[in-house]
Parts: sequence; structure tokens; C-alpha cells
Amino acid sequence: MDQRILEFIGDLRRAELRISPSEAMDALSASSEIGLDHRDTFKAALASTLVKESRDLPTFDRLFDLYFLDLEALGAGLKKALGPEDPRIQQMLDQLMAQENMEMDELTQLMLRGEGTDMEMAIRGQGQGAGLERLMYFLQIGYFSRRIYDKFDWEAIERDLSRIMQLLEAQGMDPGMLARIRNYLDLRLEAFRRMIRQHVERELERRAYRQGEKLTREVLTDKPLFALSPDEIAQMKAVVARLARKIKDALALRQRQEEKGRLDSRRTIRKSLQYGGVPMEVRFRRRHREKPKLVTLCDVSDSVRNASRFMLQLVWSLQECFSRMRSYVFVSEIAEVTQAFKTYPVDHAIEWALKSSPVDYHCRSDFGYAFSRFVRTEIDSLDRKTTVLVLGDARNNYNDPQAWAIRQIRERVKGIIWLNPEGQWGWGIGDSVMPLYSPACDIVKECRTVGQLVQVVDQLVHSWWRRGR
Repeated sequence: MDQRILEFIGDLRRAELRISPSEAMDALSASSEIGLDHRDTFKAALASTLVKESRDLPTFDRLFDLYFLDLEALGAGLKKALGPEDPRIQQMLDQLMAQENMEMDELTQLMLRGEGTDMEMAIRGQGQGAGLERLMYFLQIGYFSRRIYDKFDWEAIERDLSRIMQLLEAQGMDPGMLARIRNYLDLRLEAFRRMIRQHVERELERRAYRQGEKLTREVLTDKPLFALSPDEIAQMKAVVARLARKIKDALALRQRQEEKGRLDSRRTIRKSLQYGGVPMEVRFRRRHREKPKLVTLCDVSDSVRNASRFMLQLVWSLQECFSRMRSYVFVSEIAEVTQAFKTYPVDHAIEWALKSSPVDYHCRSDFGYAFSRFVRTEIDSLDRKTTVLVLGDARNNYNDPQAWAIRQIRERVKGIIWLNPEGQWGWGIGDSVMPLYSPACDIVKECRTVGQLVQVVDQLVHSWWRRGR
């Protein structure tokens, strides 16, 4: 069972749940104390030790059901497969084995008891060395079922059943009852064989779920944002949330390492001379870095609505990585949504920014007007520790681009990073004024997909904001 729990934890990690080695040990300890007698209690123990956030519970529930069967339901299914119970026959068999002191194969005894839990555990044990890690397709079910089937000594089972029938016949039992008992035993044997195939089918379902989730993420991550359907947007929100957590975890680890500092060999040797080098007193070279400041300017016009949604979700998730973060949305008018990001949960905050902020969502985009308004009202709040992050396609509808505004912003800040959800082939064509804005920007990146967006933000968190002035 410990091995099964570790496999379960491995799949949870592949589904991007954060589980540390100590938490895995806690799960093993809790499961050993509780056992499998009460499935709901066992599930609650694993969830309490392995799941940190409520958003991960659906993934945990789906994988738990694939790894750990409802053994009570399994037993009920086995009884249904065997047909109506016959206590009289079972009592006769028990008496016979007690009187004759029969030594039978363990599997035969298991079949005669007919406990679904024990039969499932026996099948699972034999499946350990059957190569189920190579199970990928439905057509392989028969092959792997046969591999597990061949690991059982069916000849020994048949010999034991024949001995039972011979002893009953020797006791003078009438042929009708003998046929009834033989049918009872054959049903149990067939049910056991059927359980082997069901076990392989469940293993395929578990692997197919994991591969299907991975394939879906990969396909949608590389799909253009404007082409995502509402259902795909809902799926990608969970993907972006998990990726944001990975970025935060990596940044937190680096910040802890920086707080600890790097080994200062000179100070270490000098301090340890008074002891003759034993023991050695280690000294570190510490370099204090303040968290950066971030201002986001996000175009929320219809043409880039999906890109804005995911950008705002990432920004909301990474708020704690900055000492100060201010967020603005614009189409033509520009409005600050910082307070909503600080106050509301992520979904509520994003919907408010995309639908309820004080901007006209139905007007035509005017980047020049939005930037000039920002300069007139907010320029004094910018300093050399601030990074300005702009998301927009720079489609200005042939309005005045007012490029002076973006240049003036650049003079006050550490840098400007522009993420464009349109392909580079379109920059400068038609009403695109990207070539007029890009000279004032330190980084200009194409972000047509969620994968590109996350890659760029990851690079910014780990490289750009780690640089000095």
C-alpha cells in the first residue's frame, strides 16, 4: 500500500500539485495509522496531508478514485457477479475443510472466502511485475490481462477444487447438489478472472487520464489566445494558476537563497584561524535586494480580451512578489484597478477589470490617448525601481500614437516591457504603431499563446527583476 500511495503522490506532482518529501512522509504515516477500513477517513487523511489549496481538490478527487477503489462497492460488484448468495453451500465447504484439515493453495482459499478486497489486493500484487507501465492503448488490455493471469497457479486451484468435489462425492452427496456446488465454485473462478481484466482497464484509465490532461495542456498552451473557446478558457485558467504558483515558488526559493547569501571564503578562513581551522565557522556574503515595483497597463479591447484575461490572472497571482504593484486597464480611457486586485479573489477581480471598471469597453482603441492621460496623472508616482509592463496589440485605429508619452515614461522608470498578443508579421502593418513604440521599450515580445505569455513572465521574474539598476 505504501508503494501505491507513492505512485499516487507521483501522479499528483505530475498534475502540478506541490507536495514536499516531508508531506509525502506525513501521508504514509497517516495512512498506516488509519488503514483502509474506512475509505472516506483514509481519503480525508491523504487530502489533509497532501492538498494545500482548495483549487487542487478536484484533481485530487479524480486521481484518488482511479488509484483507490471503493472496496465496499467492489465487494458488492463481486457478489452481484457471483449471483445470489448460497450460505448453505458455503457452510458445507467450511465444514469439509475443517473436518479434512485440507491444505490448499492460498489463492484457492481466497476464492472460497470470496472477499473482494483480498482478491483485488492479490491481483494488484501480481500486477507489480507485469509491465503495466507500458500500458498505453485499449488493444493492450488483453495482453496485460494474460500476463497477470499467467502469474497465478491455476492448475493448483483446479486440483484443489477437484479434491473438494471428490471428497463431497465420497461422502455420498447426490449428483444434483454436487452440480450445484461445482457451479458455485466455477462462478467464483470466473469472477476472479474477470477482476483481472477490470484491474487492467482501471490502470489504463488512470494512465489515459494523466496523458490526456498533459496533452490537453500542451495543445491549449500553444493555441492562439484569440481562438480559445469559452470551455478552453476555463481549462487554461487552471493551467495559468498552476504555472503562476510554480513561478512564485521558484522566486521564493531564490529569495531565500539570496537572504542566506553566498559563501564568503575569505571571511570564513579568517574567522576559523583562531581554531586552527577546526571547527570551521562559515561566513556568508549577503546582498540585500528589495522587491521590485510593477505597473501594468493592460489593453482590454475585444481584439485582445483573452490575452488580457490571462495576463491579469498572472499579475494577480504574482502580487506578493513585488513591493508595490499598480494595475491599469484601457481601451481609449485608462482606469486603475489596483484596489480591485487587492480586495477581490482572482476571478472576481479579473471579471471586474474586464467588465466593470470605468472605461468604455465598446469604443475604438486609442493607445496614444491612454498613454498621454497616464503621463499627465501618474508620472510622478514612477521611479527607477519601477518596471512598466504593457500588454496590447498597438492597433491604434489611425489615431495620433503620441509616442512622446511612452518615451517620457521610459525616462522615469527602470524599464518598459511590451507584450504583444499579435504575431510579429503584423507589427507596423495597417493601423499598427508598434514600430513607433518599440524603440522606447527595453523588451518587446510576441505573446500569442499562453505558453509564450508564461515563458515571458517567468523570464521577467527570474532575470529582469533580479538585475540591478
